Amino acid sequence: MRKKLWKLYNFAEFPQLLSYMKGLVLYDIARDLFIKFGIKSVSMDDISREAGMSKKTVYSLIPDKASLINTVIKRFTKKEEDEINAIVETATDALDEMVKITEHVLDFFRRFNPRLTYDLKKYYKSSWTMIENTHFQFIRNCIQKNIERGKKEGIYRKEVNEKIISRLYVQSSRVIVNEDVFPMQEFPKVVLFEKFIEYHIYGILNDKGLKKYKKYKK
Repeated sequence: MRKKLWKLYNFAEFPQLLSYMKGLVLYDIARDLFIKFGIKSVSMDDISREAGMSKKTVYSLIPDKASLINTVIKRFTKKEEDEINAIVETATDALDEMVKITEHVLDFFRRFNPRLTYDLKKYYKSSWTMIENTHFQFIRNCIQKNIERGKKEGIYRKEVNEKIISRLYVQSSRVIVNEDVFPMQEFPKVVLFEKFIEYHIYGILNDKGLKKYKKYKK
């Protein structure tokens, strides 16, 4: 349905708007295909076919696959950051925030093909570098602020160094998606992330926080 939405309107008098709408459709379809199948195995033919557009139309909107991937990554990380910020704003406390962010990330891992990370690192290094330089920085800031909040609320251990732990968190996240360290056949990503978060949470909670966390676990 989504890929045909742009066909439902008469954009004859608004060619720029038509191109913009078509571009949005392409980005969303490409994102979903990349998440499901990885990047290398998805061709521009696959994307144009799924979008219901000719290959000529696709290339009139996007110069090449590398440009498409860069834009998809920028849009995806922006969306993820907006959703996480919304969680932070509505969470009742630091632990509630951490639990809900974990649920959000787990939902992604359930749809995520590990080939995506491998393909980005090997074939599209500039896109992967963008993730490392911007999105990982965002994650580090989130974890640091979460620890600061938890300490103020009296549910995290006072002696926890948020600057150190937030950096350890990001580096550990990088390791989780590394197939050389954790082969998917032996360590499913969902299970791996669940265990990592459990390890992180138990390491920062004080007695009061542990009591609250046990209620979440029930």
